Amino acid sequence: MYRSILQVAILVLFSVCAQAQTLRFTVLEKESRQPVELAYVNVYELPNNAIQNTVQTDVNGIAEVRLEKYPCRVEIALQGYEKYSKEFLAPPVNATPTITLTKKFSSLDEVVVTGVSQPVKLKNALSSYRVIPRSLIQARGAVALDEALKNQLNISVGQDQILGGNIQMQGMDGNKVKILIDGMPVIGREGGNINLNQINMNNVDRVEIIQGPMSVVYGTDAVGGVINVITRKEHKKMGARINTYYESIGKYNLDGTLTYRLGNRNQFTLGGGRNYFDGAVHTDIPIYSGKYTYQTDRSFYFKPVEQYIGNVAYTYTAPSQFKLDFASDLLKEKITNKGSLKQWSPFGASAIDEFYYTSRAINRVGLQGKIGKTGNWQSQSSYALYHRIRTKVVTDMVTMEMTPTKSKGDQDTTLFQTVTTRGSYNNHWNKLKYTVGYDINLDFGKSLKVDSGFAKHMQDYAVYGSASYTFFKDKLTVQGGLRAAKNTVYDVPLIPSLNLLFAPLNKLQLRASYSEGFRAPSIKELYLQFYDVNHDITGNKDLAPEKGRHMQLSASYQAYENQSDYLQFIVTGFYNDVINGIVLVPLVPNDPLSNKYKYDNLSRQSNVIGNVQMDGQWNNFHLQLGYSYRHTFEQKGQYNAFNASEGNAMLQYSWSKTGVNFNFFYRFSGPQIALITDVDGSPLYNGDQKAYGIADASIQKKLLKSKLQITAGMKNIFNLQRTTVSGMVVANGAGSVHGGSSGGTVLMPRSFYTSLNLNID
Repeated sequence: MYRSILQVAILVLFSVCAQAQTLRFTVLEKESRQPVELAYVNVYELPNNAIQNTVQTDVNGIAEVRLEKYPCRVEIALQGYEKYSKEFLAPPVNATPTITLTKKFSSLDEVVVTGVSQPVKLKNALSSYRVIPRSLIQARGAVALDEALKNQLNISVGQDQILGGNIQMQGMDGNKVKILIDGMPVIGREGGNINLNQINMNNVDRVEIIQGPMSVVYGTDAVGGVINVITRKEHKKMGARINTYYESIGKYNLDGTLTYRLGNRNQFTLGGGRNYFDGAVHTDIPIYSGKYTYQTDRSFYFKPVEQYIGNVAYTYTAPSQFKLDFASDLLKEKITNKGSLKQWSPFGASAIDEFYYTSRAINRVGLQGKIGKTGNWQSQSSYALYHRIRTKVVTDMVTMEMTPTKSKGDQDTTLFQTVTTRGSYNNHWNKLKYTVGYDINLDFGKSLKVDSGFAKHMQDYAVYGSASYTFFKDKLTVQGGLRAAKNTVYDVPLIPSLNLLFAPLNKLQLRASYSEGFRAPSIKELYLQFYDVNHDITGNKDLAPEKGRHMQLSASYQAYENQSDYLQFIVTGFYNDVINGIVLVPLVPNDPLSNKYKYDNLSRQSNVIGNVQMDGQWNNFHLQLGYSYRHTFEQKGQYNAFNASEGNAMLQYSWSKTGVNFNFFYRFSGPQIALITDVDGSPLYNGDQKAYGIADASIQKKLLKSKLQITAGMKNIFNLQRTTVSGMVVANGAGSVHGGSSGGTVLMPRSFYTSLNLNID
């Protein structure tokens, strides 16, 4: 009898043990393999979906949850990540599973690193950031940086026929926007802009955007803001990625990456690929070259481009938290500009063609570690190379023999090299946090267009510091910063900044900032001597830096938060004032046929901007809406006051049952004065541009346990190929071979694309 009772007790005990089990989940971000903090781990009974238990992960991404009854479903959710869901019909064998979450979009808990001494969450940052994560880059079908940025508020992306992708931020042209890769500067500006088409997204983790000066930390060119492209950091024992991309306008891309971890300390990564574009023709759009000539089948508005890309990375992590990073990104590009037939007769045919060969390299080394209990130090060094060759030839269409032309300026070689080294130390004492740092830039430039081809050097040595203090039980944070520099060519002003963050409520953040910035005259602007049939441009050794003042007020309010669902509103106001603007000035102002120009500090640009944004997620829907209104003040002798407005929208829906994601993107530009380019790429305002809208859409599906992702989409759904401009006057050399001088924005025609992303762990 006692034996029977014991057997029954054992069966009951076994049944209870079988019904209750504690699982220890470790939740990591899929790409970085970093712990995901504060993710919700929910347990639901099946089939009634009654909730059993809810816990959140700790700073190490760990959560212990008790499974009371079976069958049940475990769901892990956090803002900005794809939900993880799994059903358990019986106690699992593995009681310590590791779960990886895939980032979908920028969330309130996103961590940023640009311009700060230590990574900080978005809602705790003193400046206003925007983050474009890798998942959004893939959803847009973005191959290069210009496509990743084109739906962002207060950012306008254009396409030059020869010089590639260019940018305007807050109404200011691209020479006032600092482009970084992993915090190090990208060099090689043509027409004042970095060619965004040459910054590939194949190994990019995310893009961080700051609108407004960051000159205290980053020095020159950061008057209008900073765009920091952050590459992927691998954390796998062994893995491979293969990406393919096809677009119906003639784009064929293929790239791949291999990674391997040796022991627990060394990570090696090697990648490479090829991008190819056939070129696009607009038969109804003329090219201006002294007179209007319509394109033939041989001449493309958007020129054929062939790129070869490569990247190498190595990371060493020591037990003491010392870390060493090395990375190198390489690019070789060829742009082919085939001309219309110049001669065509029974005796022969010929055409004038141009070829542009570009090589880019940015090699960087980063070190970081700790000093004492609370001190952190880091240093970064880079060597950047930009080499561009322009060749102009007469092509015999019978023999295909190419003969270089001999006119002045037809053949050109440009070489820029920059060595940058910067470092910082940060610590805190009670509520006082402080950072001190140095920033050294050594620039070397040589071009046949610069002072008869002689090499030019420019060195910049700077120190900077910032300190912040919190008041009122950490509700108010005040930070001040200052940068002092010595340049070998021009005088550099002291650069101050002041930031305030007030959080009276946990859901409300108020920000205010004042900062100054500057843009140093480039080597070309100082020493240019360029003469050809269309140009006679002279540099100015007496140029002073452009100076900018910037004020910003913003409020962000989290109206609703419930695990992964949320609703946030952001209102922001900007004031920008840039003086001593460097522009080309006609040396013979009363002669409309003269092409003689010289650089001078004669421009000023001032504007105010108001933004309203909404960002929210509800179940499987994610929606972003934004509207911006900009008033640009009158500048006598340049342009009258004018207004501009724009809006954007993004809608994403995840169909859980099928694992299919739907993405829709829309951007609206209101009526405004048309922006065209001067002979050197400087902005000119001329004519009235009508309102227009651009839309893209895509569908994504994951297969093979999320190892394979298929994306298919449509770009420029409305097939808008050119914006409408009226009242434009072409005067005194405005416009160039690079962009249509008849004004308006020229866009790629409607296209369909598909991409395959295979990720092997």
